This record gives sequence, C-alpha cells and structure tokens, in this order.
Amino acid sequence: MNKALYIFCQAKFRTLHKGKLKLSSLLSRLNDDYGFGLIDGNYLYFTEKDRASLIERVQLENCLHLFRDLYPEAQSRALTAKVQRNEKTNSYTVSQDFILLNSLQTMQLNKQQFQGNPFTSLGMYLKADEIISVEHPQIVLVENLTIMANLHALVIPASLRSALWLYRGDFKKQQQTSCAYQFFRRFRETNQLICFSDLDPAGIQIALTCDAHYWLTPQDSGVINMALQGEENEWFNQQSAIRYLQDRSALPKKCQDALAQMMLSRKTLKQEQMLAHHIQLALFKL
Repeated sequence: MNKALYIFCQAKFRTLHKGKLKLSSLLSRLNDDYGFGLIDGNYLYFTEKDRASLIERVQLENCLHLFRDLYPEAQSRALTAKVQRNEKTNSYTVSQDFILLNSLQTMQLNKQQFQGNPFTSLGMYLKADEIISVEHPQIVLVENLTIMANLHALVIPASLRSALWLYRGDFKKQQQTSCAYQFFRRFRETNQLICFSDLDPAGIQIALTCDAHYWLTPQDSGVINMALQGEENEWFNQQSAIRYLQDRSALPKKCQDALAQMMLSRKTLKQEQMLAHHIQLALFKL
C-alpha cells in the first residue's frame, strides 16, 4: 500500500470499525485494490471483518500494522531490496539521487578533470552527494533539457565558457527537481551561481527563489516581441507567478524591466527560442 492510501486509512478507520462513507477516489481505490467493503450507489459500506482483513493484508504487504505503525520514509531501492521481495516498495526513483551535468570544456569536480563526451550529449548523470567540490568558477542552473545538449550554440558571455551547467529537472518522477536545487545551493559560498530560465514570469520566479547570484537572460528583454507563429499561451497560464512577482516589495532591475515588457506585450520567450534564434544572453545581478 502506498503512503497516501495508508495515511488515509489510518485517518478514516482507526476508530471507525464499521459503517458507510461517501464515496471518494481513495475509497474507490481501496475497494478496487484491496476488496475493502461494498460500493452501493455513492457510498461504500464496510464491516469489522473488512477492517480486520485490511489490517492483515497491509501487514503481509508492507510489514506494518495499519493502526500502530507510522509509514516509513522512502529509501533507495538498494536498501529496500535487503528486506523486501519487491524492491520498489516505498522506494524513491533510482534517479532521485542523481543530477545531470554538462560543460563546454573538461568537467572539473573533486579536484579532478574529466574529458567530455565526443558525441552530442545531454551530459553526465552523477550521484550528487559524491561531488565534494566544483572547480568551475560558475554553476549555471538550466530550466529546459534541450539546452543541455546545445550549450555550444548558446550566445553567452565569454566568462561562461568554463562554467558547469546543471539541469534543474522537472516534476516528472524520473527527473525530480529537489536534488538539483539542493546541489546548486550547496555551493553558494564557493562558486558563482547563475540561473538560466525562460523569459516568462515563472522563469523570473525561478531565478529569484533558487538562491542564484545572477540571472542569465536575453540582453534585450524586448526580444519577446519577435515574430513567431502561433498563439501566446504561456503568459495567460502563469497567473500565479505573475501575482508572486507583483506581490514582492522590490524586484532586481532586470527582472522589473523584463516583467514590464511582458505586461505590455503579454508575450514570453522560451530557452529553446533563444537557442534557435541565437539571442545574445547576458548576466544580471539578482
């Protein structure tokens, strides 16, 4: 049983031994996966026998007593495999401990140099906690994956030719963002941290909240007005980020200027478009 359903069962059935409950998605899941109770109309009816059977099933499946034990914290599959037949039981994804790194020159980590891949590559997936030091002067946090394979095509300041580029990940389970952000912030005192994000409200929000020292963005924010086919949707889909920026007492000047351009034109620009149109990028202090 997964954590969400386990906690739901603890909350609903710890003191309730029999009765009926208004049907919900979790109750339907409980009925489908564990044969718990009987669905009639919009209600699920259950008995003490159903409750006892559920406790027994969870004990066999999770080695936990549903109403006495807390759900354990997720751990790596390697550790889970030591005690569980199914190594995926309450395990986080294999990639959670790993980050994607790339560079335009040799990669310099833990006071060693590593030659780059001779082929076009997204970079190297490395275990984050094994990296003790970064000998690159800058670490650039990258919002979109396409950029990682096309660093050579970016129009960037000369100082960034020796930077280490870090993919921030996304919200799919196999590419979680948390490990990348933790790694990025870990080196705030020893390296110059730079955020390279989309030129949109969410991109500005990322830049302001990731603890970067600088924002890498188009030199001219007015580039959002370039002629592109199709309708602009991103501006209208980012109301939460717009409110966040408007509610801040002060914005760094470049962020303020970029937001003003967006407010005027209701347009945004993605990193992939900066890449495709060879847009001049520059660093701005946050």
